[in-house]
Parts: sequence; C-alpha cells; structure tokens
Amino acid sequence: MKLKITLGLFLIFLVAGISEAWATHIRAGEIIAERVSVQNLTYKITVVGYTDTRSNVIFGPGEINFGDGRIVDGLNTESQFSTVISLGNQIEKNIFVISHTFQGPGTYTIRFQEFNRNDRTLNMDNSVDTPFYVETTITIDPFIGVNNSPVLTIPPVDNGAVNVRYIHNPGAFDPDGDSLAYSMDIPKQQFQRPVNNYRSPASPEFSFKQEDGSTPAFLTLDPVNGDLIWDAPGTAGQFNVAFRINEYRKLDGKWVLIGYVVRDMQIIIENSNNRRPELILPPDLCVVAGTKIEEIIQGQDPDGDPIKIEVFGEPIEITTSPANYSPKSTYQPTPGIVNFDWQTVCNHVRAREYEVRVRISDQPTSGPSLVDIKTWRIKVVGPPPVFDEIEQMPGRTVELNWDPYACANSASEMQIWRRINSDPYQPDSCETGIRAGYELIGTTTMQTLNFLDVNGGDGLAPGNTYCYRLVAAYPNPRAGESIVSDEICVTIDVDVPIITNVSVEETDPTAGEIFVKWTPPYDIDKVQFPGPYTYELLRSTGFNGNTGLVSLGVTSDTLFTDTGLNTQNVVYNYEVVLLDRNTKIDTSSKASSVWADPTIINEAIELNWEFIVPWNNSLSQYKHEVYRNRTDAAAADDATFVKIAEVDVTTSGFKFLDDGSFNGVPLEKELEYCYYVITKGSYNVAGLVYPLENKSQIVCAKPDDNRLPCPPVLTFEGPECSAYLADIPCGNTTYEHELSWTPDFSGECDDELSGYKLYYTSSGEDSQFELIATVSSLNLSTTIRDLATYRGCYYITAVDRSGNESEPSNIVCVENCPSYNLPNAFTPNGDGINETYMAFDNPFSMCPRFVIGVDIFIVNRWGVEVFSYNSLESSENDIYIRWDGRDKNGNDLPAGTYYYSGNVVFDVLDPAKKDQSLKGTIQLLR
Repeated sequence: MKLKITLGLFLIFLVAGISEAWATHIRAGEIIAERVSVQNLTYKITVVGYTDTRSNVIFGPGEINFGDGRIVDGLNTESQFSTVISLGNQIEKNIFVISHTFQGPGTYTIRFQEFNRNDRTLNMDNSVDTPFYVETTITIDPFIGVNNSPVLTIPPVDNGAVNVRYIHNPGAFDPDGDSLAYSMDIPKQQFQRPVNNYRSPASPEFSFKQEDGSTPAFLTLDPVNGDLIWDAPGTAGQFNVAFRINEYRKLDGKWVLIGYVVRDMQIIIENSNNRRPELILPPDLCVVAGTKIEEIIQGQDPDGDPIKIEVFGEPIEITTSPANYSPKSTYQPTPGIVNFDWQTVCNHVRAREYEVRVRISDQPTSGPSLVDIKTWRIKVVGPPPVFDEIEQMPGRTVELNWDPYACANSASEMQIWRRINSDPYQPDSCETGIRAGYELIGTTTMQTLNFLDVNGGDGLAPGNTYCYRLVAAYPNPRAGESIVSDEICVTIDVDVPIITNVSVEETDPTAGEIFVKWTPPYDIDKVQFPGPYTYELLRSTGFNGNTGLVSLGVTSDTLFTDTGLNTQNVVYNYEVVLLDRNTKIDTSSKASSVWADPTIINEAIELNWEFIVPWNNSLSQYKHEVYRNRTDAAAADDATFVKIAEVDVTTSGFKFLDDGSFNGVPLEKELEYCYYVITKGSYNVAGLVYPLENKSQIVCAKPDDNRLPCPPVLTFEGPECSAYLADIPCGNTTYEHELSWTPDFSGECDDELSGYKLYYTSSGEDSQFELIATVSSLNLSTTIRDLATYRGCYYITAVDRSGNESEPSNIVCVENCPSYNLPNAFTPNGDGINETYMAFDNPFSMCPRFVIGVDIFIVNRWGVEVFSYNSLESSENDIYIRWDGRDKNGNDLPAGTYYYSGNVVFDVLDPAKKDQSLKGTIQLLR
C-alpha cells in the first residue's frame, strides 16, 4: 500500500533520522500550463513527475507556487485530476492537474518543489536529501494573445550504455504555433538555487571519450531541434541534467521570449555490449493543405533484437485531423516498419515546419534498451489563390476579382501585390509568399473577393503594363503564407498625355535647365473629346507632391525646356494637364528629374541615383550609363565627360562604385571628380522611341575631403504626461520618439552633406551613446520606433559626401511619464468582482507606468500590521500588490478602514523623481 504524507510530516521524519529508503523517489519532471478559455485567466497546470518504483512514497505532497502569491501544499489533495502510468525500467509517470485563475496580466513563474530526489545521483552531492525543483514561466498579456506553454510529448525514461552515444529529445511542440528554442540549465533544489556541487555528466570525472574513440566527450543540446546528445558516457550510474524549452513569439517584427518550460531529467547508464538500433526516415516533406500523407518509417537493430518504433510530436497530438501510425507501442522483429498517415487540412498551415520525432528502441536479452531519435520535418502550406478576371475602370483604376479561397476559414487576409511588366515565374517547390520586385498595394478580408487599385488616388500610369499576384496570409502566432497565385496583367490606356523625358540639361544653382517631353493622348475618345488639344505644364519641387506648384503656361507643343532653375540642389517633378478647347480633361502622371548623390568610400566614390517616374527604369535590356569628368570641376561640361560604366540596375541597383577600375587609374585624393547619370527605361506602348533617356544633374566630390560639416541643431519635445498617458494602452511596452533638426551651413563648414547620424542612450546624457539611425540628407526629421522605454537622450551629427562626421549636436533628453495609482476600496466577498486590493490597471490614465518596484505596509486602525509586501523581494516583481483581505496568518479580516504606507520606485532619469511615498486609507467591504 502506498503511503501518503504531507510535506510537514516528511520534514519531521527526516529530522528524526528515519531511513532514506522510503523517501528516494523523484527522477525527473516538468510543469505544463494550458489556458482553459480565452474569456478568463484560468489555467490548467499539469505537474508531471517521473518516479522510482522502488520507492513506496506517493509523488505529490510537494509545494506548488503559482507566481502570483498563491502557494499550495500537497498536489494529492488540491488537484482535480491525477493518474499514475507505468513506463517500465522502474519508472512511473505521475500526472497532477490543478486549476488556477490569475488576477490579471503579467509574467508568472510557476514553481514546484518536493522532497526528495532519488538516491545515488553521481553528478550532485547527497541527492537523497536534495529537493527536486522545476519551473515554468508564462506571459499573460491581452496584446499578444493567448499563451500556452510548450508541451513535451516524449518522456525522459531512456537508459544508456557506457561508451555508447546517448540521445534524448523532449518532443516539444507549442499549441499556439510559437517558435521553440532550447538551452541547457542546471538542476535546481529551489528557485535560483542549483543543486549542491553539480557537475556536467560529460566532465572528465564521468566521461573519457566519444563513441568513435575521439576526445573529448561532450554533452550538447541542439538549440533548434532539441536533441540532447551525450557522446559518450564513461561511467555506469545515474545522472541528472536540466534544460529549458524557450517559447518565442514574433511581436512587432521582433522575436520576444514569452515563456519557457524547464525539464529536469535523469539518465541511467549501464555496462552493456548492446548496439543502438537504427532509423530510416522518409525525406522531409512539403505539402499543400488538403494533401493526405502516407509514408513508411523503417528501423532495424544490428544485433537482431526486436525493435519498437514510436512517433511523437504535434501532428500526433493536435485535435484537428491528427496524424496516426501503426503498429503502436509494439515490439516487432527486425527489420520493422510503421505506417504513418496524416490527412492535412487548412488549419494545419503555418510558417514553421512540423517536427515529427521518431524514436526507436530495442529489446535486448540483457542489459539496457538503447534508443535513437530522429526528426522528420513536414511543412504544410496554403494553396494558391486563383484570379477570375482583371478590368480597367474609369480614372485609370483597375478592378481585380478572384475565386473564393479554398482555405478562407483558416487564412486571415488576402494580400494584393503589383509590379510593372510581367514576371511569369512559377514558384519553386514549397515556396510561399511573393518574390522580390513586387509592391504590396492592399489587403482584404477573406470574405472579400475583389480589389480596386487606385494607386493611392493618383490612378495608374497610362502606357504601363501592371501585373498582379495574390498571396493568402494566415494569422499569428502560427502565421504562414500560401503559394502565390498566377499573375494577371493589364496595360493602361493612353487616354492622357504621358511624360517621356525630364532630363537635366544644365546644372546650375540659378540658371539650370530641364528638358520635358510628353506624348499626345493616343487612346482618347475623340468622339467625346474631338480637340484640338493643348497642354498646361505644371512644376513642383521634390520627387512628387505639389510643394512649390507653379504653372509653366499652356502650349500646343509636346516639349518644353524649363529654365532658371536650381538644378544643383533641388529635385523637380512635372505633370501635364490635358485641355480640350481650353477645358480640362485629365492630368498625366507625375515624373521627377534624376537626382545623383555621391558618397566617399575608402578612397573611392559611390554614386547613387533616384527618381520617381511613371515609366519603368528597371529593365535588364537597358543599361543606365555613368559619365565622369576627366580631371577637375572647372571643365565640367559634356566635352570633358567620358562614359565609365553601363549599369544593369536589375542586379546592381541604382548605384555605381567608381574606384578607378574602369581605366586602371586610381582616383587621386586631391582631385574633384564630377559625374552625371543617364537613366534608360520604357513604357509598354508601341510607337515610342526606346529607351527613354534622362540625365541627372552634375554632381562633384573629392575622394578625400577633410573639411568638416557643422553639427545640426536637434529639437525634441517630450509629451505632456497626462495627455500622453490617456492615449497609450495599459501594458504598452514599446515607445517612439519624433525628432527633427536644422542643418548649420555657417562659417567654413562643409555644406555638401550625404546624411546624418543619430545617437541615443536610455540612461542619461552622461552615459554612453550608441548610433541607432542613419538618415538621408534630404530628410530633416525621423521617428525612432520600438523603444523599450520612453526616457532617453539624443544627439545628432552631420556627415558630408566624403564621409567626414561633424562634432555632436546639442543633447536633448525626454523623461518617462511615471504613474502609479491605488484604489481606496475593495470587496473580498467571494463574488469574483474586485476581490483583491491591487493597483489600477484601467483606464489608461490610471494604470502603472514605468514602475520598477513597490513596497506597502498595511495596518488596522489600532496600528497592528495586517499585511506587507515588497515586489523587489519577490521573484516575479508583481507591482500590483494583490492583497486578498486576509491577515498574515491567512484569516479573513473584518470590514472596516485600514491604513497603508509605502514607497514606489519609478524608472526615470531624474533621481529626485525616482522614489514616491504612498500613504492613504483602504475601505475593506464585505
């Protein structure tokens, strides 16, 4: 008969010197946390313990701490469910399930501790008197969605042999589809306290060589697939190791650790001549959802012993259309097979592969059974969407229609991608999503089967061919994408003028010239608009937009030379208004001049160029040309320029590095070299002369320029805190700063800038600053996103075309907006509402902000202490307090007025604002 004892009785007997034989039982264990419902914060906590059957002690009288202040002694009495399963090898699996409701969002570490580990573990001191301890951390946050801890499907029960490689894999998967990573840990006896004198099993004390005879022996844990390999044990006996299964979720583009499970496990090594069995897995698979997978897994034993092949992992465990294999848990003659089949469905689509863990074990006539574990990967992707039709609509817009998506109930959105001109590629096997070269122009719900492309309200450019593809995206955290659709294309009618040339013909700060040319409206309805046609040419500054908009007049011609411009320092854009007998009909797309920008790189000059035009300047058949002045800027005219490069911009981008290699003559540091670029492109309109060639301004630079720019003047004003807090949700963990600056071109400073460098520190202006952003010289503001705290300081520097950096600008700092508010009443009467006294977490203006820690001391009206709490002394640092209305002995307190005093520590730059006193009254109502 099994003996049940409480932890307290156990300690009494231990002190009394009772024999250790009946108390040596725990080999391994872990904790799994599963969210019961999305409607509340109730979790099913499963404590799993693997015990030594030679002990007559029942597992479960230990202590479980839920990380929120509640502690339970004795799983045997508190659990809603328990079971014991014999696993052989003198091992039993004990499962206890207990429900717990957390009071609010937070990060909670659930801890379990019980006396005692089993005796004679070689790599720690006095294991029989060492508590067994495991923990699991979960994050409860409404902004990241439901979080369940990873599930471990393979028990830690395999024995090993001396001089034979040992392998274990926990067979972990995450029910939410989060990514898992693995890391070694050290067995603990309580929170943050390792067992006494822990040594690695692979240390020279226990291991001498690898299985193949090479040295040294090693113990490794694959961080990606979780294979724990000890190659190879050198000493018979039992050893314990521990490792973490870390759970990551992609939030705002970054992988964030949101939880982990610690497994503490025992490895038993015996002397044996047995050889390890071998597995033969099918190749890794990629299938479209809806495919039925039918494969054979093979195994054999070199000694001819019977073998057992078992399959673990998420495909076996999921509730929707799980995988199956047969025969199960049965030894069979070697060689043997199991048949694996899995009917995949749309709900199985996700970004990560499914990892199927296959374990083979033998059944020798004597000695330990040996094991091998391998991972078979299966990826399930979404089927491709299917277009129905495409049609050009009024206003040079395009309507797309597609068929209902096969996995509409599982996918979250349909993405619409566009490019100019066709790229009729077929995706490779298992390739999902879109290839480079496409622009995301919109998303729809899965119930929407059409999309109108209005190109941001500007309409599509006449004469261009636009090609579209669809990709279905699946929701986080599983994510995943479909195979891309076939492309569908349309060429926009030329029913308005189309600009073909915006070419800089003269570079000068006041007398610059730009040549502009356009076509008539070839496809216009001449019955409705018979003509004659005239054209109004409009000019603005910048690559697009209407800044500085001016009319250059009305003409019946289709070309114009614009003069008196600052082409040396300014980009211009143009558009043509079509007039029919002086009545406006429509307007062309905008087209900008080409802007060239040099940068000094290691005694060479890199030339970059940019533009915004309605035709296609990225075509492999047309190479952009780079021209350079031979010697100096004084002779910077066409007669002194030579072509030094033809650039395939489809592979190299819009840039060229001039290091002198075109003629074998290195650039001279003291010479100023001048450049211009001729871009080449086309529409998809017959009858035009191609390529369309347009020239940039002439720009000059020296390979070595020692003249420094002046530091800019940085401006940054933090928020008014009350307004700021009212708009930022509780629990927010990322912040952003909007900064602007003014360049300084006074004195002898270099006024030819290539950009700015922005430096930041979160710890005050006397701390170390780090470079966090590089900004183009065309921009005088930027937004820094995804900051972990609002406080911080900045300075900025200017960088000239030669790479010289100015002195730092003025330093600007902004402070956090700290906030911490306590209520004045609570009602611990068992109705489930306002049961605990805790800091406000709603509305936005009341919730804690930038709090490091809090301590509080509560007394009754006679000054007798009834409750105290210091979050900085708590492992979870729960700043919400969560007093349940009981005294220090756990007794319910009567209704009445109680008094508190304490202190809150804020995360701020100003030391004078770091500590704030807390003082007030609490009405306890029942």
